[in-house]
Amino acid sequence: MTSTKPYRFGVITDEIDQDFARACQVARELGMSYVEIHTLWGKNVDELSDEEVEQVAQILEEHGLGTHLICGLLFRPFSLADVELATLEEHPRFQAHLVKLERFIQLAHRLQAPYIRTFGFTRDVGGANPSPRSPDGGGVDEETLAKIAKGLRIACQRVAQEGLTLALENARSLYANTGGNLRRVLDAVDHPNLKIIWDPANAFVAGEDPAQGFQAVRGHIVDVHCKDAVVVDEATGLTAWARIGAGGTNWPQQLALLAQEPVETYTIETHWHPEGQDRAENTRQTFASLQALLGQLPKGGTA
Repeated sequence: MTSTKPYRFGVITDEIDQDFARACQVARELGMSYVEIHTLWGKNVDELSDEEVEQVAQILEEHGLGTHLICGLLFRPFSLADVELATLEEHPRFQAHLVKLERFIQLAHRLQAPYIRTFGFTRDVGGANPSPRSPDGGGVDEETLAKIAKGLRIACQRVAQEGLTLALENARSLYANTGGNLRRVLDAVDHPNLKIIWDPANAFVAGEDPAQGFQAVRGHIVDVHCKDAVVVDEATGLTAWARIGAGGTNWPQQLALLAQEPVETYTIETHWHPEGQDRAENTRQTFASLQALLGQLPKGGTA
């Protein structure tokens, strides 16, 4: 690896196996130093019992792994169509997600993770695969943006009380699906305890040029999710996941741009699982591709 920037690598464990111990073993064999926890043992992370959380902590310790991010599904799925701005905090669906947030906070403290993942609420029109792709990801109207900002601000205020930070990830089906839309949400929330998980492949499938998306969120990124994708049908917007470097994300360009950012954690979120192939092997191949591309960066990390 030619770049002098310090890199830390990890993986979302269910990309390898629902068996958390096996996923951690594979991650360690690959030389990773951390994992992110989304689903394990057939459960969402917030559904784990206290006893299961203790098992998670023990398995992490046994494998010499840490975790910096609780990869839950805060505000996803969450339609805002029937939610009024003035009474958003009273809506039963919002209250249910605040209950989830309390569990995420407990998990973050127990597993010593400073970040809790959040999402930017679910689009009521578009965002599916397939659906039309556009450079602005479909945009966000001002009324919806105000609702998103209010909800996230309430959540940010809560985690700030606990010394934690929300990390907002972009995904195609959400309002915050591109770098540009992430930045609009970030500016609207205007809270120091909201940072960014940058997923350039998710921006690509939404229709954004990931290089432009990066420029919108640079300086706010605390984690990078690494995968790739291809457009299968331009007319319908159908996309499919791919091995890093085999898709349209332009990872060489992304890595050169990211090399100038302080973010050090690069997380494999494989998604590319060809039928009949072992998920752990898919993750190995994806990680190998990422490392090879990093190795092509000139010293100092710039292209």
